[in-house]
Amino acid sequence: MLRIVWQESALVAVSKPAGVASQGGDGLAGNNLVDLARAHFKREHVAVLHRLDRNVSGLVLLALDTDTARTMSAQLRDHEIGRRYLAVVRGKPAHDRFELDAWLAKDEKSNQTRAADEAELAQLPEHERRVFKSARTRVSVLERFSAPLGQCAALEVELITGRSHQIRAHLAHAGLPIIGDPKYGIAARALNRPLLHAHQLAFSAPSGATIELRDPPPWSNAELRGLRRVERR
Repeated sequence: MLRIVWQESALVAVSKPAGVASQGGDGLAGNNLVDLARAHFKREHVAVLHRLDRNVSGLVLLALDTDTARTMSAQLRDHEIGRRYLAVVRGKPAHDRFELDAWLAKDEKSNQTRAADEAELAQLPEHERRVFKSARTRVSVLERFSAPLGQCAALEVELITGRSHQIRAHLAHAGLPIIGDPKYGIAARALNRPLLHAHQLAFSAPSGATIELRDPPPWSNAELRGLRRVERR
């Protein structure tokens, strides 16, 4: 079922649950935002303007015609759409506010993103350096707390650039792995998704109105404090 948060004409914001893909692919027919929106709005043209990883939840913008898709894609390209996420990590951030700027390279075969800082990048052969792209992520610490798996922090994360797996790879590279993320982070009992949620969007609607949307995370503070590590066998 498609949960609509906001709509103006052919621009729609929806709240994507974890486990639903942004777009279709092998084995994903019907369980993705494009197919769900086509069925709901009875329209063939549906464009996902910015994707979330399948197991990440939160706000996503959809365009229902080509003109709206073109207009909003230009805002994304020009970094005029504000996107903020909530993330829960294991570790102790050294500062309450900081930026991450490690370079990122996506391996399409393994679907894994590699992070490297300037010093690491300089040590790589030229052909490897060429595949890395600059990436910037702004981080604010909302809360620090203790849980059975150790010291943790709740973060608000703002994308300055929009690379594949950027937040997950950047935080892991900084020593702050996202809890529940099997690829870049740390596994925890009773969690089958990363604690990463797209909770805020800010943009100019086609009408010219300034829109700011929020979507609360699907977890509670009580759940966070009960987090336990998966025992390795």
